[in-house]
Amino acid sequence: MLKTYCLVVFVIIFITNTSCTTSEIERPNILWITSEDNSPFLGCYGDDFAETPNLDEFAGEGFLYAHAYANAPVCAPARNTIASGIYASSGGHSNMRSDYGRSETLKFHAEIMRELGYYCTNTKKTDYNTNVGGEIWDECSSDAHYKNAPEGKPWFAIFVED
Repeated sequence: MLKTYCLVVFVIIFITNTSCTTSEIERPNILWITSEDNSPFLGCYGDDFAETPNLDEFAGEGFLYAHAYANAPVCAPARNTIASGIYASSGGHSNMRSDYGRSETLKFHAEIMRELGYYCTNTKKTDYNTNVGGEIWDECSSDAHYKNAPEGKPWFAIFVED
């Protein structure tokens, strides 16, 4: 009986370890479109005057924030919160044009995504209200594009429109 029990445990451990180490996790591509300073003036948010059929269709197939609020009233502190996951007031970044240094233990979203194997691009905005800029991205310029990712590598791309 003990031999049978040990054999069953061994088989379970073997199958678990083998299946976890040999299968690759398929990572989805992530497209992040940011449109700043327009409030909910888009058709997908119910605005009757706005003509935004492509964004409306995209919002219908993707994720649409219905209750999103900024923790800081201006762009750079709010961008810092999105990139770091830390409230602007907690990180000392709530004032516009502050230049607080970033903690050595803090990683921004692009850095984490790159560690996970993503090719990360950003078309424009790198004012994080701290001493971090475009260096956290694989590409960061008006020409940055996910189409430049190496073949087979998942990508994380941010496009910003003002």
